[in-house]
Amino acid sequence: MNSTFDTVAPIRDSRPRSATPFSVGLLGIAAGLFTLWLLRDSTSLDGATRSTIASLAIIATIAVYELFVARVYLRPSAGLASGALRPLSIARVGLRLGALASIYAGIGLLYWLLPEYHGAFYNPFWSLLRTLAPYVIVAAPFYFAWMDRHQRETDDAYLVWARLLFRGERPSGWRPVREMMAGWMVKAFFLPLMTVYLSTNADHLSASLTTALDAPFSLASFRFMYDLSFAMDLMFGTVGYLCTFRILDSHVRSAEPTTLGWLVAIICYQPFWSLISSQYIHYEGSVFWDNWLISLPIVRIVWGTVIVALLLCYALSTISFGLRFSNLTNRGIITSGPYRLTKHPAYIAKNLSYWMITVPFIEPLGWKVAVMHCAALIAVNLLYFIRAKTEERHLMNDPEYRAYAEWIARNGMVAKLTRIF
Repeated sequence: MNSTFDTVAPIRDSRPRSATPFSVGLLGIAAGLFTLWLLRDSTSLDGATRSTIASLAIIATIAVYELFVARVYLRPSAGLASGALRPLSIARVGLRLGALASIYAGIGLLYWLLPEYHGAFYNPFWSLLRTLAPYVIVAAPFYFAWMDRHQRETDDAYLVWARLLFRGERPSGWRPVREMMAGWMVKAFFLPLMTVYLSTNADHLSASLTTALDAPFSLASFRFMYDLSFAMDLMFGTVGYLCTFRILDSHVRSAEPTTLGWLVAIICYQPFWSLISSQYIHYEGSVFWDNWLISLPIVRIVWGTVIVALLLCYALSTISFGLRFSNLTNRGIITSGPYRLTKHPAYIAKNLSYWMITVPFIEPLGWKVAVMHCAALIAVNLLYFIRAKTEERHLMNDPEYRAYAEWIARNGMVAKLTRIF
């Protein structure tokens, strides 16, 4: 008679499926960087235009895979059917278009009321809007018409909002409207910033590439890799906020439900961060890693290499999201790329790079100033720690994330190091 050990199959601890493969993100960033490289010498295009074209190249590359290979619109999470579920209703499409127009009008009113958006800083974003607006106007009716026939849920958030706005019909539940509005507020806040940062970075990247080619194996090479890492991060950040579509299964499943979660996220960005960092959390001194180690060339190279590795890990974490990157929202659980190692690779890499770049513990003005700078950077680290915890608490409402968190607890980097040591 066979023993119990002969009849019981081994349990396979497989990693939960990622919303998008890491390899697809790498293919997308290759397309984006190649586009930037092709446009680097174009004097007729500014940084905003070049970065917009590069972002569109990323979207096109990944969307081809998502639509025609993975066919993500057939996933249960997309809430769509392959065939038409009902006849087309022009009235429903019109109501959804009216809801979308009201959201755009509300966001435009906020931009007009808030002085923050009146300066030249956001010119790249206005340029992006002028470029995309005609295509949105033409495509929106066709998109809503297709969705009207294929969406399993007839009364989606747009239709509920339109009936409330235009007919005064109170919804039976407010959650879909709240989630929709929260998703649009996230996009309204972060997309302008990502667009501006990417536009500026595109110009810096071209300049640093030229300098690095003229002086290889120097500090210029580090500057190029620094700009390259943030260019990759910002391109996928911009792409993520542009591509919130159910047909790509990149729609918002849920938004951060707590005030604390929103606060600790937006405080890390302009205009809030400059106000806080200049007055209360100032951790940068007069010495940075490059001039601190100028008399130790070998150590300087090793130190700079580690910084570049951390920045690349940070960028690859964003690339892992494909078309789904977004702060404060759940648009699909990512388990590939650096997220195979830990739940928060971007935050860990980013915060470690802060310490290695600014070296706050080295200060010519004395140890008291160094302690103040270290305390300030620890405060920044705690801010990101709270961000991580609020994000986890939000995402734990998703069973796919709970499965991923359990898998990381058994197979992540910390678990493996614990077993070794």
